Amino acid sequence: MNKSFTFRFYNVTRDDPKKPPMVDILRQIAKEPDRAKREHPLAEDYTIRLEELEDDGGDAVVGEFVRCQSTNLPSELDGSVRKPLTAKQLGHSIVFRLNHELGVIGFQHDPRVVSLGRVLEYLRIYHGAAFYSVEPRLNKDAWKKFNAGSVRKLAIRVASPDSMNDLAGDGHAASSGLKALAEAYEAPSISIELSMGHRKGYLSDAVKGLADLLSTAIGPHARVDKLSAVTTVDDSTEEIDLIE
Repeated sequence: MNKSFTFRFYNVTRDDPKKPPMVDILRQIAKEPDRAKREHPLAEDYTIRLEELEDDGGDAVVGEFVRCQSTNLPSELDGSVRKPLTAKQLGHSIVFRLNHELGVIGFQHDPRVVSLGRVLEYLRIYHGAAFYSVEPRLNKDAWKKFNAGSVRKLAIRVASPDSMNDLAGDGHAASSGLKALAEAYEAPSISIELSMGHRKGYLSDAVKGLADLLSTAIGPHARVDKLSAVTTVDDSTEEIDLIE
């Protein structure tokens, strides 16, 4: 069965060159031949492991992470009979490609399975200094359209909003609101949408400043994993994804 998916790209940086590169930690984990021993719980009913890792040329590695499901397993169908699943665990996977020379990771975007933030937590289990900053790589052509047009809608999703920096200027209201919501409801991810709805006209140009602030480093662990807009340029309206 064919499956379409989103693959997003992020810049990976270290604040200290003495800290181990991400590729070194991945290779360290992959040296464990027993994949079951690579499993680590990150939260209740949330266990992941590095399933596959191999070189892709001299400057990159490709791999797979698996989320291990051992509770709430679906049933098994045998004709008209439904019976308990015989498997003890199910594996739900995402794939990635890390160019360790450029410092760019391409990650299958499916946070319901494994999010990039969870992978960063997983890596820190293996090395206390494995702290990395990830920033979305921006779609330059989309940003040109965005800045040239009038904005009818801006959609944002922030992971780990409770660790956001206090944004300045046009972003202050957004960062303080997101942090307050995250702390009040213990939400690991928050989506917001600013829209004209069915009304005519456009949002204030201040939303462009907000989008620009959100596209940069917004905190030690916070991460923008969705940033899209509906804009009108020369009477033509389209939805554009601002993240590469």
